[in-house]
Amino acid sequence: VKMALVFGRMRISKTFEEWHAGFTAHQEARQASGIEDVLCAPVIGSQEVIYVVRTAHPRRVHDLMWSDAAREVIEASGHVMGSETFVICDEV
Repeated sequence: VKMALVFGRMRISKTFEEWHAGFTAHQEARQASGIEDVLCAPVIGSQEVIYVVRTAHPRRVHDLMWSDAAREVIEASGHVMGSETFVICDEV
């Protein structure tokens, strides 16, 4: 199965630690959708985070984020919905 790395960047309205707690709480939902966490980190000098996930189905990252089931948890983490950008790369 060909895997892709999805690099996501988004603004957050809370601290990185608060955002990360929500991101961690949502990990099981990502795993159930075939999305494996690789890393996440705050952007220096900006109220943003970068995260990287591995998946065979990159579209699921966006679809899960905007699903009714996940949206409340994601918004509560401080993720500014609509601010996200994604770069999808082949894993080599």
